[in-house]
Formats: sequence, structure tokens, C-alpha cells
Amino acid sequence: MSAVTVRPLLLAGGFSVRFGADKRFVPLPEGDTLLERSVALWRQALGEVFVALRGDDAALAQRVRALGGAPVLCDRSAEGLGATLAQAAALLPPGPVLVGLADMPFIRRDTLRALADELAAGAEVVAPFFGARRGNPVGFAAHCRPLLLGLSGDRGAGALLATLPLRRLAVEDAGVLLDIDRPGDLQAAAD
Repeated sequence: MSAVTVRPLLLAGGFSVRFGADKRFVPLPEGDTLLERSVALWRQALGEVFVALRGDDAALAQRVRALGGAPVLCDRSAEGLGATLAQAAALLPPGPVLVGLADMPFIRRDTLRALADELAAGAEVVAPFFGARRGNPVGFAAHCRPLLLGLSGDRGAGALLATLPLRRLAVEDAGVLLDIDRPGDLQAAAD
């Protein structure tokens, strides 16, 4: 891997409307919570992780620090995913950004490392593909950062993917598609 430092960013500033409760605190069968699992996974794979939280998540920020993550408080998170991503990206140190979702705790570590390696090797935009389906997380080169800063509202960076050269990374990891949006999604993940 080159000397380029990839900035791992885990988005955890949402309001869990479809889930019906704050899913960041939902216990998993192993005893950890959904957010704890995601932070641990990213830390094990990449050594560091910035975690975008809501602006009023001071107590959760302390927990993220205890887990070895770097909390990024985003007071625009009520505006939606795009606004949270834009604000968090503005607060990160320079470098490429690998953007993931905290409600996707079943991605394999080797997948995260492979995506970061692609960014470090010069990919402009990289995303995992499981079969024909694009998954998450998605990585953006450092020169794409201004585009992330321009995001707003509840739309994430998906629209950018149609305008930028996307490197498709084929993976044998169904976790890149497994997004926990509703309580039933956890049961489906266990099956």
C-alpha cells in the first residue's frame, strides 16, 4: 500500500425512522450493539475510523472514543444523510475518504481493506459489487472531496456515482448489501 492515508468515515448520525427506535443501540446476539460492532469492524480492518454522529450525541461520542473511534459531531444531521456526509467530510483530515454506513455491521474486514487499498492506489471512486449489485462502502479520492462537501438534504453520494469514473471491485461478501433499516433486517441477517 502506498503512503496515501485513506480516511475511513462511518455515518451514524441518522434518526432510525424506519427502524422505529435508535438502531445504533440495538443489541446483537453476541452482546454488542449495532454501532459498537461497526466501529470495531472498521477499527480492526483499517486501524482508525471517524464516526459521524448527531450534534447532540455527546454521550455517544464518549462511547465511540472508548471504542477507539474518532467521533465527528454533525449539527446538520437532522437535514439528512447528504448534509451529515458533507459536514463530516469537511471536518476530516485531508486524503481519500472511504464512506460507510453504521447500520451495515456485517461487511468483511478484507473487503474494507481492499477498498482502502484501491483508493490508496489511485482509484477516483471505488465501490464493492456483489454479483451485479453495487454495495457499500464507497471510496472517493481526495480530489473528489469538494463534491462531497456540496451534498445536502437526505440524499447521500449515490448521484455522484453516475458522474464519476467508478472502479467496480468484485467481492464475495454479501455484507456489502446488508443494510439494517428495519427490525426484520436483523433477523434476515441471522438466517
